[in-house]
Amino acid sequence: MAAMSTIMTKTSQGRRTWIAALAILLLVWMVWFLNVPSLVKDSRVVAGVTKAIVHGEEHPLFDTAPTSAIAYSASNFPTPTPSPPPPPPPSKHNSTADRPLILYAFFETPGARLNLEFFIRHALHDAADFLFVLNGETDAANLLPKRDNIRFVKRANDCYDLGAFAEILTTNDTYKAYNRYILMNASIRGPFLPYWSNQCWSNVYLDKLNEKTKLVGMTMNCEAPVPHIQSMFWALDRAGLETLLFPSEELVEKFKASLPPHNPNQPVPEMWSPGINSCPHEYWKAVAVEVYSTALVKAAGYEVDAMMSAYRGFGDALARGEEVDLGGGSVKMGTMRTGTGYESICKESLDPLLEKQYWGTTIHPFDTVFAKTNRGSNMGSIERLTQWTAGRQYSSYDVCRW
Repeated sequence: MAAMSTIMTKTSQGRRTWIAALAILLLVWMVWFLNVPSLVKDSRVVAGVTKAIVHGEEHPLFDTAPTSAIAYSASNFPTPTPSPPPPPPPSKHNSTADRPLILYAFFETPGARLNLEFFIRHALHDAADFLFVLNGETDAANLLPKRDNIRFVKRANDCYDLGAFAEILTTNDTYKAYNRYILMNASIRGPFLPYWSNQCWSNVYLDKLNEKTKLVGMTMNCEAPVPHIQSMFWALDRAGLETLLFPSEELVEKFKASLPPHNPNQPVPEMWSPGINSCPHEYWKAVAVEVYSTALVKAAGYEVDAMMSAYRGFGDALARGEEVDLGGGSVKMGTMRTGTGYESICKESLDPLLEKQYWGTTIHPFDTVFAKTNRGSNMGSIERLTQWTAGRQYSSYDVCRW
């Protein structure tokens, strides 16, 4: 019996050893071949868990866990890869004149650099020709993609934006190769469009041009001396541009007669050069070029338009000369006005780009597609939209087709 017990004990121990060996082999096999996360202590597991899904990456963004939140700066996000270009259009539509020309004025400041970087990542597309006007000392040309429809001009920082645009457009009759134009500068950031929108940002503005409307912008400012479409973004067709570049003597006389008496207490000087084809060397003279341009277009018998909802938001009652209640926000209810258009009542909301000055609210980037970033207004919304637009890798190449 003792011998039998000894044999059974040894057999049992042998079985346990065999089972333990199998368990160890199975564990090793699971680690190396099944890659069980709970057993892998490699930092790649941490990186996989912290992968930023919004970027659509198929590999981890970090080798180790991130230690801080993603910054809002557009420069911290990857540049979206353009989609393959569509087939070439029929030859009858394949002319430069069918394509818009987009001029982008840039002068080096930290804020302008961020706006330019954002524009390059999210606004460039193949359905227009882009010409970057680089004023003063800057290396911004190094940021521009090398594509056939993207060009730049380096020049001295003189004449301000509108004077620079006029100089470039009239040199060798450059403007005559096109029929539609966008003039914009780096004081704005965008495009900002809702997720559900499939519209191309440049078409949003250019499609507002027609036989009557020759100048379209983001906002209308109603401060003295005259209401005007603010010049950080203008869309024009050939007729509108030529009105501002080469106003006739007859038009200039009609234009002068339409202006109110000059108030010497206001900073904007009298109209000193009709249109934009001049080279102002002083800030307030440059402002005057902007301010009086809207009145010149109207004197030519054309209309202007502003993308902000308020410009059309008071309805046809104003056009019919009916009383309209302007109440809401900072404007007291029961504030009745009779007018013939937005310009006749907008003294209640002089500069819509300022905080809480847009009829008691602050204008939202979705209202105008672009946002002014040097006024300190609505910066929370602008920073978030900057982050989210970059986070979903929005690219105008996907929606702007030629």
